[in-house]
Amino acid sequence: MSTVNEVSDRSTPESGGVRAVTRAFEVLQCFTAVRPVLSLAEIVRESGLPRTTVLRLIDTLVGERMLRHAADGRITVGARLIRLAAFAEAAWAVPEETADRMTRLAQETGETASLYARSGLRRVAVGQSPSPYSLRHVVQVGDEMPLLLGAASTLLVAASGPDAAAHLLDVLPAAERSGVDTDAFRAAVADAQRAGYAVSHGAREPGNSGVAVIVREGDERRPAVVLGLGGPTARFTEERVPVFLEALAAAAADIRRSGLPAALD
Repeated sequence: MSTVNEVSDRSTPESGGVRAVTRAFEVLQCFTAVRPVLSLAEIVRESGLPRTTVLRLIDTLVGERMLRHAADGRITVGARLIRLAAFAEAAWAVPEETADRMTRLAQETGETASLYARSGLRRVAVGQSPSPYSLRHVVQVGDEMPLLLGAASTLLVAASGPDAAAHLLDVLPAAERSGVDTDAFRAAVADAQRAGYAVSHGAREPGNSGVAVIVREGDERRPAVVLGLGGPTARFTEERVPVFLEALAAAAADIRRSGLPAALD
């Protein structure tokens, strides 16, 4: 494996127009499918940006039709995002055969199956098939999570090259490393590199566990991709984890043949 130096997500100081673009994205990211309309105060709170900066950015984004003023005075998404959303959906759509295989994996194991890719200093969920049980691990497609916590994150770093862990710890802001045992993280990544899989219990949330295997190792051109199962720790027993790993390995082999979203090629 060659080392992948994926650096972004505020890892370096911003300046000039780059800073303005970054802040505009921070405003846009305040909106979600369940919260498509927000007040100015909510955007200020969610983005963490000064009120005057948010006002200026909203004016610019409204002028570009990325946002618009709703009838009640709040802010909502603009029509120009329709085209971008359609493009993104097409580029990131999981191939039908791959989605079907993930559904079978979730049904076979009883746990939520998720496909993750490395994106800079984060991991992003690019596909998911939920557990058939009401008590289950919930991850939405598009969710971004830290690379320091959880089986999928550990394995994504392990699959990004022999020096990926050291590089990640060098470029991550101090606030994101706070409370993390960096020596334990390095050891976990080394273990995952040797084994080709990772297991975690309560790393991101107490009571939740995860198991992941590599679908594709990362290189200078393409990010690492892993397939994981997540669910309540009570169901991730010593007896069940090997069963999960076997099922994951079979599914990952099938997914290598059926393919990944076009944006990952």
